[in-house]
Amino acid sequence: MRFFSNFRYLLPFLCVCFQVSTQIFTESDAIYNETEARVLFELVAAVHNNQPQLCLNSSFKNPEIRPKLIAHLFVRCDYLNSDCTFALFELPAKQIVVAIRGTRTMSQFFFESMSAFIPDTTFHGLGEINFYFSMTHKSIWPKIHEFLMATNYSNHDVIFTGHSLGGSLAALSAFETVLSGIRNSSQVKVVTLAEPRTGNLIFAKNFDRHLRFSFRVINGMDALAHLPPCHKDYRHWPRADLPCDPRSRTGPYHHSTEIWYPDGMNTTSKYITCNGSQGEDMFCSDKVHVTVATLGKGITDHRKYFGKMIGQYGKSNCNPDRTFDENEGFLGKVKVISEMINKVI
Repeated sequence: MRFFSNFRYLLPFLCVCFQVSTQIFTESDAIYNETEARVLFELVAAVHNNQPQLCLNSSFKNPEIRPKLIAHLFVRCDYLNSDCTFALFELPAKQIVVAIRGTRTMSQFFFESMSAFIPDTTFHGLGEINFYFSMTHKSIWPKIHEFLMATNYSNHDVIFTGHSLGGSLAALSAFETVLSGIRNSSQVKVVTLAEPRTGNLIFAKNFDRHLRFSFRVINGMDALAHLPPCHKDYRHWPRADLPCDPRSRTGPYHHSTEIWYPDGMNTTSKYITCNGSQGEDMFCSDKVHVTVATLGKGITDHRKYFGKMIGQYGKSNCNPDRTFDENEGFLGKVKVISEMINKVI
């Protein structure tokens, strides 16, 4: 089912899901729903706006299906006092969406990148996760916990979503929600966009065991979704596109299930589902080999999901007619520099 800006095709989906007051997530939720993912993209974009309601009004013309903004929060989440920004939305009939935006500033991006050289941190004895993701998760989790436990929302099922860093934080928050017993696994769903490698193989396997409904959506050549780099399987050398080593217990490793759009994410774009036992699958985005020559596209693909530059789109009040500048922002500058280097070499 395809997405349109007035969401007229979403209404039947919402009506079917929310006529009952019992568990919303069923076995059908183990199948990727593109319409749902596009709706969640709109909510993550709204988090980029200082007034998310402006995006809600633009994206959801029909007030009957318009999500209700519960809270929009800015939490200092690292040693540089960077903000981690997220929002909670209520959907019809007892469902909450926790939407978390990605990295906000160049300094935060630098700290996040350097954390790849810092030893990982254990996650409840169920594997190790990136140091920066652990630190920022611990900063935002108390607020998320507070809202999930609030009397008004304690019976709501929860969808966690986010872009880039926000994708990793969404995955960790979902896992935390299940482990803490706030919700059981049939009440939690995860749909992330451009999520980096959040933890190691042991973490990924335990994540997959505890979270039945989880999807990592990847656009084309998205370079940052493949950071931190995994340990390569040199049994396949001298291939240029060495796969991640499934024997490594310490290297970063993706959890399942991956949804890969190899040729962009417009309304007619096709996607591939890689839902095997391996979170790293050479049939999906792992097959793409990012080089200096393609890094610029890899950065643009990271920022541009469902045909929109997520940050610029959100800040424009989710105006569907907004034109996008691929060189804008700190990642845009990184893109320009990478293209200059490619010309020199």
